[in-house]
Amino acid sequence: MPEGPSLTVAMWVAAASPLLLLVGSMLGLKWGGARAGPLGCGGALLIGFLVFKADLTVLGVAMYKGLFLSLYVLYIIWPALLLYHIVDASGAIHSIGIAIARLTRDHIMQLLILGFAFSSFLQGVAGFGVPVAVVAPLLVGLGFPPVQATAVPLIGHAWAVTMGDLASSFQALVVVTELPERPMGLWVALFLGIACVVTGFCIAHLHAGLRPIRRSFGAILAIGLSMGLTQFLLAYWEHWILASFAAGMAGLGCSILIARLAAPGHQRPFWGLLPIWPSQRQGPLDHGLEVVGIDPQTLGPPPMSFHVAFGAYYVLIGVVLAATLIPGVHDLLRVPHVIVPFPATGTGLGWQVAASEYRIIPFAHPGGLLLYTAIAACGVYGLAGHWTPATLRTVWWRTWGAAVPTTIGVISMVVMALVMVYAGMTTILAHGVTSLAGWIYPLLSPAIGLLGCVVTGSNTNANVLFGAFQRDSALFLGLNPMVVAALQSTGASLGSMAAPAKVLVACATVGLAGREGEVIGLTLRYCLPLVSAMGILGWIILRLS
Repeated sequence: MPEGPSLTVAMWVAAASPLLLLVGSMLGLKWGGARAGPLGCGGALLIGFLVFKADLTVLGVAMYKGLFLSLYVLYIIWPALLLYHIVDASGAIHSIGIAIARLTRDHIMQLLILGFAFSSFLQGVAGFGVPVAVVAPLLVGLGFPPVQATAVPLIGHAWAVTMGDLASSFQALVVVTELPERPMGLWVALFLGIACVVTGFCIAHLHAGLRPIRRSFGAILAIGLSMGLTQFLLAYWEHWILASFAAGMAGLGCSILIARLAAPGHQRPFWGLLPIWPSQRQGPLDHGLEVVGIDPQTLGPPPMSFHVAFGAYYVLIGVVLAATLIPGVHDLLRVPHVIVPFPATGTGLGWQVAASEYRIIPFAHPGGLLLYTAIAACGVYGLAGHWTPATLRTVWWRTWGAAVPTTIGVISMVVMALVMVYAGMTTILAHGVTSLAGWIYPLLSPAIGLLGCVVTGSNTNANVLFGAFQRDSALFLGLNPMVVAALQSTGASLGSMAAPAKVLVACATVGLAGREGEVIGLTLRYCLPLVSAMGILGWIILRLS
């Protein structure tokens, strides 16, 4: 490691102060990332200059690099939001939800299809609370209690967050840690793939305890494995932006097939694979609520057929496959590129950061592929009679309203993280924590990610805040930094099920304003054991490697 500031209690507290400012303002003042981020960034600049002797040149390079790296992530977020709002404004999301809800009246299968597979698919294409905002009202409409209808998609989508929203959280982790994409992506996919399988059982247990797990064990296992393995395979092939999206599609396909095979008159005696159809009223839940069966036909007719509604995502698959597998298209898109150099720097306390450069290929970037898909989606829904040019204005303002606060938060937090790296603050933090934690540190690594997500409300922001810190901690302990960074993102991803920002969105959609604490308490029953299990698994892997 390069030489730098000495580890003392005062220096460690100073290094932690920007994070304390950020966390304190978000928890104590209830600020969002768009307000707390600039405060933390300002604190990092001030402490870096006064305490860590980072002059204006060092801080300028850190801010310049932070701004550029944040644009790399935002280039995914903006087109992803645009695509989602185009699909939503055309009525396609509503149509997909109704089509899925009509497949079965079996309560467990409804939860697995909507709360597990469909919410994972939505996380793959949108994120930003969209899965819970879309799925929770659908479950309420099917007769599920509002608290359960809110908790199920919160739990069901969490495993897909890191590779979801076209892998924006994973790309943020890569940008901040500067670790190799492929091996780190495989570790992330492994941890979250295991979490995916367990999540299905959590949903069944939340619904009615152990009884539904016993009768539908095979169905839950099949759906979970279909999604977890799909994500791992796409991570292996380095198709990050398709990983959670395609996994959600695989889960939808698997769950729809099982639902059709389990329909009356088509029962098959596969042990546990096809659940026995329950009565219209299921037994009481652990919090004293019952599910009242509602005919899905009462949801009304969908605005369009399933395949027309899914048209934008068929286009996305085609665009990504063409850009990666067709040599002529692949080579053409990669011709224009930008290389941005970042000079070496050194602080007055001896901390040095080597010169580096970053290359971006705008037309082959995931954001570019999303932008092409968004443009094509307007044509798809326009030809089907579900899109007019006037709708574009509404879509633009919805996208703008969702993206601006995120943009401010991402830029300020990425800049803050880079200032802390260039000033030597993350190294001091990592040195102090690892000196105390020692060999048990991997057990704590996913919990740090969980904390980051709960505080910031975002897997992306949690990775930006703690990614470099986790990498440096691993290096101090002589551990594989890619495994530790993967544990960071795994904890942050699973923390999404209990993040107050997402719970607020979910509760608002089903009339549970003021009962957010009840929902968080319910999701934490599953979140904390899952995160702890990932820490134990990571510790075992690191001890054996």
